[in-house]
Amino acid sequence: MTRKLGIYGGFFNPLHEGHLHAVKTSIKNLKLKRLIMLPTYQNPLKNSLNRDSIDAQIFNMRSKIKDPLVKVSDFEYRYKIKSTYDLLQKIKIKCDINSLYLIIGLDQLGQLHRWKEYKWILSNISICVIYRPRYDEFIENSTVQIQYPNLFMSNLTKFINSSTPSCYILGNSGIDISSSELRNS
Repeated sequence: MTRKLGIYGGFFNPLHEGHLHAVKTSIKNLKLKRLIMLPTYQNPLKNSLNRDSIDAQIFNMRSKIKDPLVKVSDFEYRYKIKSTYDLLQKIKIKCDINSLYLIIGLDQLGQLHRWKEYKWILSNISICVIYRPRYDEFIENSTVQIQYPNLFMSNLTKFINSSTPSCYILGNSGIDISSSELRNS
């Protein structure tokens, strides 16, 4: 199946080099025609964070991301979406989510089993996991990998050519930076 669209959500508070690395890596390796970045309205696994208004955040993100293949969208805010499951339910009304990649960080792979309706997510969309330093323990030991080892493709070509559902951990280099650490410094 050919997928040319990626969706990448997160707090992006602040947007940093690690996020930009994930964007570039995703576009290049997955051969995306478009990557949609979705600042999170509310993450059920985190307490509310002090943040700029959505308009200020989107302006900041757009000013730092110059790639014409990237679109920064306030979609989650407009619809007050509170989880990836809810996001995908909303998207699938207008689009076949089998034609999309969900882009997440390696840190999120370690928490994926805690996401709302994570089994449904795993069954309905291909997930590209971007490597992040400090989270190596999730490369082979996440709850999701232990429960669903058959979903994880052994190489990028297999992942790109596989039918949904499938997962792949992309890359072995990343940028060791965290929005939480930047906010707290």
